[in-house]
Amino acid sequence: MTNTWRRLTDRLAGKTEPEPLWDEGVPDHIDAPIRDWVYKTLHMYGMATPVAVRLKLPSRFLKSRDPNAELANLDDRMSNPMLRLEVIDDTLGCLHHALQGAEWQDRAIAASHVRELEGILREGDSAFTVSEDGSRLERRMDETLHALYDKAVDAGASKADTAADHLRAAFSEAYGIKPDPSAACSRAIKAVEAVVNPLFLPNAPEPTLGKLRAHLDQGRHKYEMLISDKTGAPRTLTRSSR
Repeated sequence: MTNTWRRLTDRLAGKTEPEPLWDEGVPDHIDAPIRDWVYKTLHMYGMATPVAVRLKLPSRFLKSRDPNAELANLDDRMSNPMLRLEVIDDTLGCLHHALQGAEWQDRAIAASHVRELEGILREGDSAFTVSEDGSRLERRMDETLHALYDKAVDAGASKADTAADHLRAAFSEAYGIKPDPSAACSRAIKAVEAVVNPLFLPNAPEPTLGKLRAHLDQGRHKYEMLISDKTGAPRTLTRSSR
């Protein structure tokens, strides 16, 4: 969900286009609430040590009088503007891990705490948002595109358990705070393979998308597409010229 609030001058001017997103680091206008959120979370759940260790921060942070405050105020906008986002991201990850197997009351309190962070990011028009499971940060996706992604995950889950898992992993690789397009593409291919290979290559020992393409090329007379052509007849399976 994006921020739909409009300041008075924008409303009076009839402005309707969305605000531009802040796509690097933590902008100054949400710096204070983000700092307070990180401090409160680290202090409440005692996670300064795992966060500092995961991020491989110098030992002076944990040796300080208040490691929680040191991490909450950690800022290096000149040489590493993403560092504060990494602290937030890792705080979410450590919190998610710590709550595995916890009582539902504790998980409910933590979920409310995570929603508080998401509210700050959304209202501040950050390009980053909290993932659906609350375990990490990810880049904010266009709502229409996110709806299509949700449908694809649901469809994948109905066909094969692993397909939905691969799609979620592909999304994380594509929209994480450190995107990896190559890994995202690989995971997306695996999601397709998880759905179609059992249908077309059920007995193949190591089915791949390449083998599926060869199978369809050789046996295209056996299949027809549900998508119709201009005459209303099913399209034939043709190989792309690209």
